[in-house]
Amino acid sequence: MSISKHANKKKNILTAASEIVKEEGVVKLTLEAVAQKAGVSKGGLLYHFPSKEALIKGVVEDWTNNFFESILTLVNNDNKEIGKWIRAYVNTTFSDLDNNNLNSALMAAMFINPDLLDDFRQKYNSMQTKLMNDGIDPVKITIARLSIDGLWLSEIFGMAPLSEDLKVKVFDELIKMTQEDE
Repeated sequence: MSISKHANKKKNILTAASEIVKEEGVVKLTLEAVAQKAGVSKGGLLYHFPSKEALIKGVVEDWTNNFFESILTLVNNDNKEIGKWIRAYVNTTFSDLDNNNLNSALMAAMFINPDLLDDFRQKYNSMQTKLMNDGIDPVKITIARLSIDGLWLSEIFGMAPLSEDLKVKVFDELIKMTQEDE
């Protein structure tokens, strides 16, 4: 099997696992269900992910890498030095609200083995240091970070979800906060 086909099959398996968790919940995440949704045999799935825990670890790693790569891309493309880390974090988190990939990955990991989130926690803590040294008042940084994290949690659990219009207004206000110099 070529490297490209191998990577595509693995990605299809990870996508299938995320979709099952998102659509049906963590309880419905079985190796059989993932293999069927991904269009591979159970043996093919086990070749890539020898256990359910390995599969969830793969989902979390895939999402974590994509999430933090997205932040880094936005940081590198931001022409304004001050506030670029918090803007990138707010933008990336906001853009992930609708596809819920993070939700499914994190919920599955918390359900199966919370230690699977260690890499995400480490990268998040490293990013937090960059946020706090972003040239913006640390209080504003913290308000923006906690606000976007709170919006994300509100969306996950359906707690007083905001209308699309209000979500966009909150997002715009958070971005405005990140553009003000001290």
